[in-house]
Amino acid sequence: MKRQLSLYLFFILSTLLVHSQKVKKLFQTDEVLEFTLTMNMKEVYRDVEERNYHPVVISLNGPDGTTLELNSRAKVRGHTRTMKSTCRIPPLFLNFKNSDTKDTPFDKQKKIKLVSHCKNSKSFQEYVEKEYLIYKLNNQVSPYSFNVRPCRITYVDSEKPENSSTHFGFLIESIKDLAKRNDMKEFDGLLRNQEALDKDNMDKLALFQYMIGNLDWSVPERHNIKIMRKEGGSLPVAVPYDFDYSGLVDAPYAVPPEGMGITSVRERIFRGLCREEGYSSEIQFFKALQPKITNTVNQADYLEEKSRSDVLDYINGFYKDINNPTTVTEKIDRACRAKHKHQYEY
Repeated sequence: MKRQLSLYLFFILSTLLVHSQKVKKLFQTDEVLEFTLTMNMKEVYRDVEERNYHPVVISLNGPDGTTLELNSRAKVRGHTRTMKSTCRIPPLFLNFKNSDTKDTPFDKQKKIKLVSHCKNSKSFQEYVEKEYLIYKLNNQVSPYSFNVRPCRITYVDSEKPENSSTHFGFLIESIKDLAKRNDMKEFDGLLRNQEALDKDNMDKLALFQYMIGNLDWSVPERHNIKIMRKEGGSLPVAVPYDFDYSGLVDAPYAVPPEGMGITSVRERIFRGLCREEGYSSEIQFFKALQPKITNTVNQADYLEEKSRSDVLDYINGFYKDINNPTTVTEKIDRACRAKHKHQYEY
């Protein structure tokens, strides 16, 4: 009996060790990473057409207390948040040389997304914090979800060093690394609709998007969706990202897609496919998950108490929906997309 228990514990520890080895150093902790990002802000932020890489310097404390400086490159990314009317500080791609990142938190990172604060106001800081929280909630829902790392970043303009400011932001795991740790590869093949994907993955993703009030995604258009697949003919799985248009975040620039018949992103609309058996099993999954979802929000101490309360109220609205059979019938089972005849056009 003792021998069996020892073998079982060895198996569990070995599994955990293999998993931790697959997750790269940067995402093995949720500790806030503090660093300074120095660049020619005008040169980087105004390059929204050609989107070339520009030199930047990342400075952070080393393990021995000394300052480490990484010569990196950055370019803007995204769509809405690159518009001057929307954001003064757009999101970026950071690009590293592997030889420069050894013995740093960025070890073995090549190209990585940075989500920045958009504007300097307190409210925009909270929008970024809420979007970070959504990624952490998605980690509870599916292993096919991006790891994220919270950061406190001091932005320095190399042309005007006196103009510096410090803000919350976060880094997003690359799709290549996410696929690798799930023994998959990114899939670029044609997908006509959601039915081309693994059903369990797709149905949970659709309910997750309903929970956070997000309509800004599309499987066939690959809009805010990445696709992965194992070798050997298994169905692909979808991975959502970019949640700033969700009702949970409720950013001032977020508007519902045309033709939805709603005026606010706070109003939920279900966008999954119609299923003959409905969504009862997925709904039970989310009901069982509620304590973990609530705990993840309650532990988000980077959010002020009022923001945490607002997030919980919004999520509780989702649980009120799925605990009401009439609402499930009307807002999910009957509001779904008919097979091969989508209710909404992309």
